Amino acid sequence: MMPHQLHPTNPLAMCAAIRHSRKTLCRRLDDTCAQPDDRFTYAFGATVAAVESVFRHEELIMETLGYERLHEHREENAVILAALHRVMPQVEGGDCALGRQVATALRDVIALHRLSTDLALAVAPHTRRQRAHGHAALTTLHVPNQRRQVH
Repeated sequence: MMPHQLHPTNPLAMCAAIRHSRKTLCRRLDDTCAQPDDRFTYAFGATVAAVESVFRHEELIMETLGYERLHEHREENAVILAALHRVMPQVEGGDCALGRQVATALRDVIALHRLSTDLALAVAPHTRRQRAHGHAALTTLHVPNQRRQVH
């Protein structure tokens, strides 16, 4: 079956969904690290499952947007997931310090990754139709839509 290009209905909302899910994931990682040792092992496993889910969701959105660096992004996600799965048995065996160290590092990586992906998605052309109608570059969309009055 040949993959097909989906057409986004609202690229801005889709990019906002990625930002929101990553921000939520960073908060979850912070919450996981704050758990006492007797709850940490369970929280770590649930957080790994959440990371997998968020990554799948954002990859689907990026595919829908026609993100040109999707392949590289998937590779980066795969490296992160492989590292998490590699330490999971040790965390389940009671090495909470290792789990906290990995979760803290992952939070920092996701925060940095969130920024770089935001920038890449912001400057990526989403559809020809949008550019043909003269929409402003997506990098300016964080600026409030207010008209300045000239005095």
